[in-house]
Amino acid sequence: MTNRFSKLLQHFLTSYIMGECNYSVNTKASYSTTFYLLLVFLKKEKNINPNKIEIELITKDLIIQFLDWLETQRHVSIRTRNQRLAAIKSFYKYVQVNEPDLLDTCLNILSIKNKKVPNKMISYFSEEEMKLMINYLNEEKNLKLLTMICVLYESASRVSEFISIKLDDLNLNENATITLHGKGNKTRIIPISKELAMLINKYLEDSYINYGDDYLFYSNQKKKYSRFGINYIINQLVEKLHLIYPNYFNGNYHPHSIRHTKATHLYNNSTPLLYIKDFLGHSTITST
Repeated sequence: MTNRFSKLLQHFLTSYIMGECNYSVNTKASYSTTFYLLLVFLKKEKNINPNKIEIELITKDLIIQFLDWLETQRHVSIRTRNQRLAAIKSFYKYVQVNEPDLLDTCLNILSIKNKKVPNKMISYFSEEEMKLMINYLNEEKNLKLLTMICVLYESASRVSEFISIKLDDLNLNENATITLHGKGNKTRIIPISKELAMLINKYLEDSYINYGDDYLFYSNQKKKYSRFGINYIINQLVEKLHLIYPNYFNGNYHPHSIRHTKATHLYNNSTPLLYIKDFLGHSTITST
């Protein structure tokens, strides 16, 4: 790619979203993947090599074909399809400011609507299930996993936030807190109970080994946990608990289920929705 499309895309993915917009590394990776897939689509389905792509070639109809291809050929979810469209729209908002002669092209692509996402049930653990889980981990004397589950629950952190918690993010004195680093490089400070502060201190004293990066939790490979690793741990734990308590733990759970659980328990205990929104780090009340 040596043309105007190449130059615009390169500047967008480097200087603009990381510098001017201060987007997170995860957002940059997601945007980069979107345009990589677009190049794959153009090569595979339209026989257009990357170095032959002109900005005028990419039309509204072509983008819609690309989004349909993602769904039908790569079997992505509607939610992922909409995320890819959001990345493309962000690029064309940038283009319309920097290349006024492409305004009509940009407006046409920006007019593409998101595909409606079917409503789905949110998975979460009941209060009784959370008690059973914590009691089981206490009985098993699995201090590390107990601490992990309690931090996930009390902080209602996203998995990306949870695996990135470092020792410097902990305040375990009176009025204890954990600082989370969320989407768009936003941070929020979450108050935690004295009991959790004591549990974290016990874990740090009895079980913790620092492998050099100061993360609060390390995997068995002595590295920062991955999303997949946390998902595996949750699934294994739930499977064990379901065998012990067959009338419980019957849902389709994942690490985000614990975040949903905290939010649901707060709501069921009459916590104002605006507080829950801020606690979860949502940008809009609609997400909450």
